[in-house]
Order: sequence, then C-alpha cells, then structure tokens
Amino acid sequence: MRGEGGYDPLGGEFVMGSDTVARALRAAADDEDVRAIVFRVSSPGGSYVASDTIWRETIRAQQQGKPVIVSMGDVAASGGYFVSMHADKIVAQPGTITASIGVLAGKLITDGLWRKIGIHWDDVQAGANASIWSPTHDYDEKEYARFQAALDRIYEDFTSKVADGRGLPLETVQQIAKGRVWSGEDALRLGLVDQLGGWETALKLARDAAGIESAASIRLERFPRRRGFFEALRDEGPPSGERAALAALERLLSEVRPLARLAKRLGLREPRGVLTASDLPGSEETVTSRSNSPR
Repeated sequence: MRGEGGYDPLGGEFVMGSDTVARALRAAADDEDVRAIVFRVSSPGGSYVASDTIWRETIRAQQQGKPVIVSMGDVAASGGYFVSMHADKIVAQPGTITASIGVLAGKLITDGLWRKIGIHWDDVQAGANASIWSPTHDYDEKEYARFQAALDRIYEDFTSKVADGRGLPLETVQQIAKGRVWSGEDALRLGLVDQLGGWETALKLARDAAGIESAASIRLERFPRRRGFFEALRDEGPPSGERAALAALERLLSEVRPLARLAKRLGLREPRGVLTASDLPGSEETVTSRSNSPR
C-alpha cells in the first residue's frame, strides 16, 4: 500500500508500505558496505502507485551497482510480482503463487443501502469527474470510459515493464498475462522467474552476483533495521493505564478479523486502482480491462 508499512490490526496482516520499503531499498543502495540486496517478497498485491514506487527503487539500486535478488514467499503475485519483475534474479518456491499480471479495480455502490435506512446524500463538485469515485452513484458513460482508459494504461505499463525486466517479447508477456495466476514451477517454465528454491538459494545468487566466494564470511544486514525490545517499548509502548483498554481492543479485533477477511474476499475492502492476485490458488483472476565484511 502507499505510505508507511506496518501491521494492520483489523486485517491481521503486515502491509508493505511503499514509503517504508522504498526508503529501505535506498538505504541499502546508498550503503557503501552493501554488496548485494536480497529482497524478500510475500504479497498478493495492492496499490499500483505503491508497486511502481517500489519497482523504481529496485532499478535505482541496480543503477548504483547493487544487484537485486528477489526471494518469493508463498505468494508474490500481481503487485507482488510488479515489485519483483526487474530484479537481477527471481527465486520462487515450486508452489509460490506468482504472476497474475493484470489490473482489477472498481467501487462499491452503497446508494441502495442508504435509501433503505433513510439516509440521503447530496454532493457539491467542481469539475465534470470530481465525483467519479463517489459510492453513492454508478459511473456514467463518460466516467466509465475514463475508468476503462486508466485500467488500459496500467495494464499496458505492467506488461511492458514485465517484458523489459524479464527480457521477453511483449507478445509473449501478453499471452501469459491477462491476470492469470501461475505456480512457481509454471513461472520458471514461462521465464517469469529464474530459479526454484528458498532463502538459501537467493542468498547464493546474491553472493554470485556480488562476486563473493562461497567460503568467504558475510554479514547480513536487515533494512529497515530491526529495533530492540526496549527501543520499541520506549517509542511505542503505551502507558500502563492504557494496557487494559488495548487488551480489550485486541480481543474485539480478534472477533472482527474474520468478518474483515470475508469482506476482503468479497471485494468490499479493496482500494481502488489495485493490483491484487486471486485468493484462490490455481484460479484465474479476471482482468477488468484489456487490458564492509561484504554485506
């Protein structure tokens, strides 16, 4: 997502914030002691703008002579693939859900709900399309045309960047894109990833790319730096008088999370303009539009 990363208590998941990840990649790229970057990706996707922001930082790191190796987790699809596609090498597990090169967006119309409970809305706008994302009305003909054009532009940008990053003909990418979800094994066959394996495989490729002998000692540095317990407590720890309230809130959230996850599966919590893979492994996602020690 755009902005800072962190833990989403409602969804019970960690968010790859573009500001946080971009800053970490820049810090690693600017560090003279860093010889290579291993970028661990485990994400079904999200905001197109956030994905593009992170993708750009992988390019910048490479331009500074820092090879970037992506290590994929259980899922690295859609926006998760977008941030990975220009790495020097991509490593996936055989069952990693990957690719889903497509774009899906829309909005939830709530006008009928409000009418049923007796609430009526008016709006004041300046500009013909100022209320295009209003949930109280559907797109009109001109708004829908602009919406489709935006999706076409994102899809064209995604596929062309895959072709450039993976060294594939654009026509080939267009055939394997269309929002389809592939396993890691399939992605290897199609040229979307370079090797099957896990963290150790990615680390070996990072050594090779940096020209570090296999017997040489290395030091792994985490970006962003992990804070110690007392540092985190000092920065974020609540006063003792609030702990009981926070405990009660956590219990409440534990009850709400299943509903939040259900809403997400139904598309009710998806932000507009997203690149998100299907939650169902093996299924196809519909594309709304066509379209020192060395470290």
